[in-house]
Amino acid sequence: MPEIVILPDSIGAEPRYREPIVNILGTRMKPHRFFAILLGLLSVGVHAEPAPPVTSVQPDALINAKIEGMKALPITGLQMVKAGGKTFFMSNNGRFVLNGTLLDVWNRVAVSELEDVDKIANRIDLAKMKLKIDDLGPVTFGTGKAQAVVFVDPRCPYCGKVQKQMEALKDRFTFKLVSVPVLGPESQNLVMKLGCMLQMTAKDKARDALMHQAYDSLPAEIDAHCDREPMQRALVTAHLFGIEAVPFLIAPDGRTFKGAPENLADWLDDKPALTGSATVLPKAEIKP
Repeated sequence: MPEIVILPDSIGAEPRYREPIVNILGTRMKPHRFFAILLGLLSVGVHAEPAPPVTSVQPDALINAKIEGMKALPITGLQMVKAGGKTFFMSNNGRFVLNGTLLDVWNRVAVSELEDVDKIANRIDLAKMKLKIDDLGPVTFGTGKAQAVVFVDPRCPYCGKVQKQMEALKDRFTFKLVSVPVLGPESQNLVMKLGCMLQMTAKDKARDALMHQAYDSLPAEIDAHCDREPMQRALVTAHLFGIEAVPFLIAPDGRTFKGAPENLADWLDDKPALTGSATVLPKAEIKP
């Protein structure tokens, strides 16, 4: 199992949108503001490749049908099932069945066959989403042509492990490190300080501080005039992507990885992973 730090379940049902963002970013954000940022992040349409015509599925036929295949979708509580020569969507407990066309708006394709699930699961195509990572206030490291995105907490030890491996790859890749607060108030404070420094002439200082996780030289106070929008967008994007732990990596080809790969270069090059020991931290709680 890869090394990870668990991201608190901060944004869920509507009553939970307000408080976490207030606590984390120091800015009151109502639910409609959350969705405004979310929609602003994405400028994708709902057009996708044509899907096969929908065929009706009768409950009795499902009960007696032989299941030919099943795939878990990147949707909580929903699976894609093929039975009796037909494909449909079923809740995890088998009680509810959805019969219709599932569109992956991010990748702009219709999910109509079990094989399609493998193509979209654990993959985020930022180009098709037209999501600008620079809008999230990332630290940029490296000058390579290929771009990799890594969601990190400034104090996460496993994020630091990934960051150390970036040094040898900085000529091949450009890494965009998006900071999200996971490990409590101190991380919240650091995310704000780093984000504010990136808006000034101290970008290099912010980059070096994050890359080496050395924060003693950061300003004592957060600039009151700092624009908090990038940090808000970063947090909203993390939940939009369903990120539950850091580090969370997105390769140039859209592949994703939860945790710290044993060998970052091999993972970026899509080479077979080597097994290794790892430690999983308990769920971190962010309290008011």
